[in-house]
Amino acid sequence: MMLKLVIFGALLSTISAAGQCYHEGYKMTALTVGTGETEVDMISTVPESEKAYNKETVKTCPDGETCFSYTVSATANIAVPESESVPGIMKFEAQSCMDDDVADSETIGEAICNIWKVELEKDEELGEFASGLETSCGAPTMCIEDECVLEDDRSGAANFEFAAILLTFLYLF
Repeated sequence: MMLKLVIFGALLSTISAAGQCYHEGYKMTALTVGTGETEVDMISTVPESEKAYNKETVKTCPDGETCFSYTVSATANIAVPESESVPGIMKFEAQSCMDDDVADSETIGEAICNIWKVELEKDEELGEFASGLETSCGAPTMCIEDECVLEDDRSGAANFEFAAILLTFLYLF
């Protein structure tokens, strides 16, 4: 009987450790142009699909990796017709499965920020009116289990694993 409980506990712990993530997914959380009294909140002009994570990016992180969430802030000079350029800020929340050992490294934060900068600079639409792009990123924060993925977006794989564990439990007992 004790062996059955140990096996069940081991099976249950494997599902608890399997965290889902919007792997390489992001959502825009802020878009402003100008400063002080001339600052204008432009987030309402952003399509809703850009202000939410894409369910298609949800995946279960492989063994040895965990879902980490981090923030990205991009600043640039925005060209305004018939006026001087004004500062603009875009802010994002992003997620990625990362090796547990390197996620705390300062180097990974710098690498992530550099990738964001390169990708934003490639954006032709953004390049038409923005210059002097700079990015800064928050340190990756570990997601506990599936907490970073909306319940409605979670993969059925975890539900299947739970059902398999439940059936194993019923079989053993």
